[in-house]
Formats: sequence, structure tokens, C-alpha cells
Amino acid sequence: MEETLEVKKKIKLEIFNKISEIDEIISITIVGSFIDKNDLSGISDIDVIVICKSLNKKKFNMFIDSFKKIDIKKCGLDNYNLKINSTFGPLKFDNPNTAVLHLMIYDIKGHQNHVINSPFTCYDWERSKDFVGLHLKQVFPVGRIQFRDFKEARRSTENYLADLKNNTISFREYELIDHKFKQVKKNMPMDPKHKGEYAYHIVKNLVSNYIKFCSNKNQLISKSEIRTFLSNSFNKERGQYHSEKFMLISKIKEHREHDYPEDTTHWVEEFIKEFKSTFLNKWKNAIKISFFRHFKTPYNDGSYLGQGRNPNINCKSVLKDEFEEPNVIYSSPLARCIQSANIIYKNSNLIHDNRLLEFDYGDAEGLKYEDLIHQYPHIISDWENGKDPYFPNGENTNQVFNRLLSFLSDLSKTLNESHINKVSIFTHNGILRCLIGNFFQIDKKDWFKIFIPHGIKIEFIYLEGKYYPNISKNILPRILNNIGLSS
Repeated sequence: MEETLEVKKKIKLEIFNKISEIDEIISITIVGSFIDKNDLSGISDIDVIVICKSLNKKKFNMFIDSFKKIDIKKCGLDNYNLKINSTFGPLKFDNPNTAVLHLMIYDIKGHQNHVINSPFTCYDWERSKDFVGLHLKQVFPVGRIQFRDFKEARRSTENYLADLKNNTISFREYELIDHKFKQVKKNMPMDPKHKGEYAYHIVKNLVSNYIKFCSNKNQLISKSEIRTFLSNSFNKERGQYHSEKFMLISKIKEHREHDYPEDTTHWVEEFIKEFKSTFLNKWKNAIKISFFRHFKTPYNDGSYLGQGRNPNINCKSVLKDEFEEPNVIYSSPLARCIQSANIIYKNSNLIHDNRLLEFDYGDAEGLKYEDLIHQYPHIISDWENGKDPYFPNGENTNQVFNRLLSFLSDLSKTLNESHINKVSIFTHNGILRCLIGNFFQIDKKDWFKIFIPHGIKIEFIYLEGKYYPNISKNILPRILNNIGLSS
């Protein structure tokens, strides 16, 4: 064991040392089974995430050439050769005595796109503690898995299942097209071994991601936990059936001693069908909660607009999107929220709630950031040091957050006791920053960086006593863009 861990340590150091000195590189992270396991079973797929400031063909080739200089024999693998796999996706190279660096290179924008389109994968990456430079959360955070990701993610269940049925492995690879360096989707035939591994990963990833989604914990899910989930989540007969099937293909994958059963693909299709009917459908029927920041006012000019001023909305800022009528509408009592609700839902009855009010900015009301720096420098200093200062004669973030939690707690009681299935809530920038910051596990000191668009639906779902964000992947990058690095 100690000898194996020493080999892995040397490999990690070789990887980091060979490329970390390149100025263009801002983050290198090693992820996946090579890190998670205590043996060398992941040696044929050492996942390395490289993020650089900008990317073109010349830089890409330079990075690849740097990694090719890694001396794998110096790490204690005398009989091994090194292979570079620079594709994106589940393509494997299981040649004997071969260490494979699965090298995934992104510029900042490319990584952001990957986070939005493949959140399951990137969420796992954020668990890694083996990195140099910036942590992946600092580049662009996943924050958490959302329900819509089960359907919309690039590597969703349907995508994997389509590959399985078509006997193909789909992946992406960089190519120079029309003078632009782009990721191009490709595919190659799937051999029987890969077909069995696909089946294993479909079930493993689907169950693991569902557990992480429900618990909101970015944790490594063991095979025994998956087996327990399978045993307990269906009726006794089907639970035992799925559990035994999973353990069978798991052992085949681990030991590579036998061929996968011929009915493996059929079993996976069965499992997915039952999983959807047992779990995913109940989420489709969960209570939908739509949060809105009011439409823009003339006073949304960069100055602190809180409770101290009560302007009307600017009608030119109103979007003409149509939204399904909710059962109940809550609103901050300020005019800009009430007017926004009445425009979207045509003079509906509103329930006013003071807990949805914007920050009380006190004496900072109407000031701009540069004014705050000049008049109250201690506030800026406290923010920079991770503290939560009060605005002069006003509130701090913790007070506003507690207001929000109190409102959500009472809303839960209402939802549990009634037949409501749709709720809309009209509130302010500060409240919604607290909402997003908390649910996406963003450091509280960075909540002010969250961007909340005016008049855009920010959807949550409520089920069995808990709130879950379900924000459109078209809107999420806008909300979180200031949290990570800008491209």
C-alpha cells in the first residue's frame, strides 16, 4: 500500500511540475478514480484538468508536448509507457502497462461552458484536493446539481443510453475549423468490454448523482451505498434484482475476468425506466416556485436602492414574457415589486410580506460604491476581510438572510398544509443574492458578486420539506459569472 501511494505521489508531482511553470496556465487539477482509489487501477485514465487564460492550436500543442516529457519510469513504473488522451468524454485506452493521461484543456470560457453543460462531471471535479494554481470553484463554480440537469446535461442518462443502444462512444476533440480552435463531436464503435463498462457507469452515475442532488453534498458515493440505495428504493423483488445485477457488472469491471452478460443493455434500459417512474416523475409534480427581481426603475443606476426610496418601475424595462398563473403570489410591499407582479400576472391579488423587503441601507441609501468607499471606508475594509458589517444605521447581510429564512420557513408550512402547486415571489436584489448564495454554497463574502437580472424567472422546486434550485442553464451563467474568473 505505502509503495503504491508513493508511486501515485510521484506521478502527481511530475504532472504538476511539468506544466505549472507555464504562465498561461491558471489551474491544474487531478480528478477521478486515480485520485479516489488507493491502488493503481486508475492508471489507465489519469484525469487532468488544465485551465489556461486563452487557447489556440499553438498553445494546445505546447501543453501536450510538456506533458509528453513526463518520465513515468522515474515515478517507479519501470515497465510502463505514457500515452496522452486529449479528448473530452468517456473514451478509454486500456493497453497493458500503459499510463494514460486523460488531458482536458480549457480556456476560462470553455470551462464555464462545460460547467453549465456537464454539471455532474464538474461537480465531482470540485471535490478534488489535488490541484495547483486556482481551485476549480475559483474559476467557475458548479455550486450544486439541479433537477433539470438529469435531463439537460451533456452527459445525462439519455446521452449515455443512446450511445449504448447505438454501440458507439461519443466524445469531443479539438480541431482547427475556419481558423477557430473548436471542440468537435465525434464517435467510434463500442467494443463489448466498453459496452459493459458503459452500463456500469450509467447506473453508478445516475444513482450517485441523485443521492448528491437530494443531499446537496459533493461526496464520493461507494458501491455499497449504491447497492443499499437499489435494495431500498424499489419493491423488495425489484430492489434485490437491480442490486444483484449492479454488483455482478461491478465485479466484472473491477476484475476484468469475464464477459458482461448479454442482457446487460436490456437490464440498464429496464432500470432507467423504473428509476424514472419511481423518482424523476415525482419531481416533475413538485411545487414550482418562481422568484422575480422587480423590473428596473430609474433609481437602479448603480446607487444603493433599498427601503429608503420607493420609485416606480421604468415601463421600458418590462419584458413581454408570459408566465403560467400561480396559485398564490407574494411580494415585497415596495411599489416596484407590486407593479412588476401586477404587470406579469394582470392585477392579481398579492400577499405583502415585509421579510421580502430589500436591504435597509440606512445612511448609505442613494450612495454609489465609490461614495461608500469615501464616506465609510471601514465597511469596505470589513467586506474585504470576510466580515459582515452593518450599513450605517441599516442592516447587514446576516439580518437580511435571516429574514429570508423566516419567510421560507413559513412558506413551507403553507405549502405542506394546502393544495398549492405554483407560487410566485416578487422581491429584490439583496434577498435573491442571499437565496442564490446560500443554495449554491457560495462564500458569504462573495454574495454581493451575484448578479440578479430584472424581471427574469428564477425557479426553485419544493418537495418533501426542502427547496431545490432549478434555474435555467441560459440564466445561470449570468447569475454566477462574477463569482469566477472573467474570460
